Amino acid sequence: MLKKLFSVQQKDLEIDNISVELKQTPKELIETQEQFLNLSHRLESNQDRFSELRKESKAIEMEISNLEARRKSASDSSLSALTNKEASQYQNQVLQFATRIQELEEDVFPILEKMEALQELVDGLSEEHSQLKPILEDLEATEELRIEEINNRVAVVLKEREVLAAEITPSLLKQYEQVRRARRGVGMAAINGKSCGGCNVQLPIFIIQQARKAQGVTRCPSCGRILWAQTSKAE
Repeated sequence: MLKKLFSVQQKDLEIDNISVELKQTPKELIETQEQFLNLSHRLESNQDRFSELRKESKAIEMEISNLEARRKSASDSSLSALTNKEASQYQNQVLQFATRIQELEEDVFPILEKMEALQELVDGLSEEHSQLKPILEDLEATEELRIEEINNRVAVVLKEREVLAAEITPSLLKQYEQVRRARRGVGMAAINGKSCGGCNVQLPIFIIQQARKAQGVTRCPSCGRILWAQTSKAE
């Protein structure tokens, strides 16, 4: 019975090791994901900034267009004015509109320059983003296959463990699982020479003899793990 329990322990350790392997995401995938995420954030941020500048430039252009129409109207009105005073008033309006238009044109010029520089940056980031995307997709597809293969291995070992566990008395199995939970996944340890294979503490002679008789459960007085003397003939 103890030998079968030790086999269950081996299956549990195998499952634990596979679980550790499952969590070991390839470094290349992690780095590529981080690079892609960083690129996505930079691209989105610069696209948002470009949109803000475009709105700002359009607002100025609309104001210029409106002022141009008002300047033309004032100019036309000055030509059809009935008196010199009225003509002069319209001409002053034309001058005011022209001055404001010039100011706005000076304001919009640096905005357009920034937009041009941002557009080049966005185009470069978009190209880099597009090139990296299929590489990331390939790495993620490979990772999915790796995970699927590991999960299949786990399923096989779990089935084997289930078959072995079914041959062990429920009370012994329960005791083993309680110790396993308390001792970092190792609930049973083989005796190595005169020491516990779990904590490496030297065992008293009577404990070793008791374990070799295999007439019941013998536990390490130091770590509490169930001991198994490999020389025992007990099944």
